[in-house]
Parts: sequence; C-alpha cells; structure tokens
Amino acid sequence: MTLSWGFPLSFRALSCGEHVFCFYFLTCGLCIAQSLKIPHDRKDEIDFDKIIKQLGETHTARAIVIFANDEDIKQILAAAKRAGKVGHFLWVGSDTWGSKINPLSEQEDIAEGAITILPKRATIEGFDTYFTSRTLENNRRNVWFAEYWEENFNCKLTISGSKKEDTDRKCTGQERIGKDSHYEQEGKVQFVIDAVYAMAHALHHMNKDLCADYPGVCPEMEHAGGKKLLKYIRSVNFNGSAGTPVMFNKNGDAPGRYDIFQYHTTNTTTPGYHLIGQWTDDLQLNVSPFYSVFTHFQQCMIPKWWLLQSC
Repeated sequence: MTLSWGFPLSFRALSCGEHVFCFYFLTCGLCIAQSLKIPHDRKDEIDFDKIIKQLGETHTARAIVIFANDEDIKQILAAAKRAGKVGHFLWVGSDTWGSKINPLSEQEDIAEGAITILPKRATIEGFDTYFTSRTLENNRRNVWFAEYWEENFNCKLTISGSKKEDTDRKCTGQERIGKDSHYEQEGKVQFVIDAVYAMAHALHHMNKDLCADYPGVCPEMEHAGGKKLLKYIRSVNFNGSAGTPVMFNKNGDAPGRYDIFQYHTTNTTTPGYHLIGQWTDDLQLNVSPFYSVFTHFQQCMIPKWWLLQSC
C-alpha cells in the first residue's frame, strides 16, 4: 500500500495505477514532495501518526494522493485528525476509496473536500431477479453457495463441514434473498459478466482460426499455450452488458471510464459524495465556484503560480 503526495495535482492519470500516475504527474512538470509506504507490519495508530508527521514536514505541499485499502484510509484520516490537521490537507483517493462511507465514519470533517474516483458502473437488468431467486435447491452447482447462505442469513446448515460457529440458529432452507436479508446488486457485477464474455469471445475466435471444421477443441488449440490465448483475449471487441465497448489496449488495459466525486459536509444541504465530473477518454469537470480551482488541472494546463518552486 502506498501513499504518495505532492501539490498541485494532475488528473490525467486517474485511470492508471500508482506507478503510471507518478509517471504522468512528472510528465506534466509537477512535483511529488514525498512518497511514503504504509508498513505491512504497521502497529495500530503509531505508524499512521508517524506518516502524518512526515507529511507535515513539507509545509508547502498539502495535497495527498492515497492508494490504500479501506482500513488504511480510515487510519490515515484518523491520524490526521489526531494531529489537528482538519482543513489542512486536500485528499485525492483512488477507486479503492470511491464513494465508500465506512472509511469516513466519525471523521467526516477531516475528509471535507476530498476528491475520489469510481469506475463507471451500471445496474444489470435481470440480474436481481436471477440472483434473488437462487435457493439451496436450484443452485447446487455453486460449491460456495451453502457457505454464502449461512453468512447471509446468519444461520447454520445441518451439513458436514459447516464453518458457521458463531450461531446455533438452524437454517430452514426456506429463507429468501432480498426478503429475509438485505440485498443490493454489487457494483462490479457488470465487470464480472463482461470478463466472462471476453474469455468466451476469445476462445470462440481462437477455435475458428485454429480448428476450422474440427468439432470442439482440436489438438492445435489444446496445445496453443497461454500467450496465444492472451493475444486473442486482447483482440476482443464487443458491446458489454451495460452497452459500452469491451476492448483492451496494447498493455492489456480496458478503456478507463470513471466518475469523479467530491465529499462535502459543509456548504451543502445534502452532505456526502457529489458527482463533479467524469473521465471517458478525457476529463470533464463540473464543479461549484467554491471548488472551481480544480478546473485548472485539466490536461496538464497548470498556471505557473500553481507550481511549487521546490519540493
């Protein structure tokens, strides 16, 4: 987990990982004042307090870009609050932060103004009906479904190998998803479906090219190897479950499509995450006058007065 920081910020690399983000950041002529790693063997609050102390040593750099999981984000924000840094830092979170509420619990004030991103996602029509109709009887092909059933309904099945030990309540088998438990379609369903279809399209085209009139998988396809299959996967191009194109570039990455949010608790009648823009091939921002400063970051067009003289 890495926490990188510098000021000002570039939004051109939001669809990329940490290393590519740093590459584009520097390409735009911007400065990364510090790059700190959250220790794998971190010890409760102590290590996070040290990180905030280190970040505070560069007084002119106040924007922090975070690549971290939920719990580490929560700990970093808590450490900043303990250090009295409310309103001092501007936070920019990767898609692991997204629009999650849990990392901000009891520290909403320290996260005020945070910019976060989230992959564009769509609710897949028909999936809710399908999934909520799954039962122990009609979904036996899923070897993990019994375990899910126990966790979802907080009950224990009378089967050997049950891992549910925190309750004595017996499952009846008549429980229903969405009726006897909370149900909400997971945001990544779209991507799972598209991934399966990408593999199916790749195998189909590979079979047509290598096996011609041979029924099923021919010997040449069976021994083709992973590199050749990867080539076919990267060559797919079809409309996915949400109606958007599914394809990959030369690096194997799908097109970046992100929503951009800003977190507000003040100066608004609806506290929480507010959609302020999107990234689909290029950056589109629609921010309030109070936060209009961020429009300067589009496509590396940074006024000179934003640039640090020195890191």
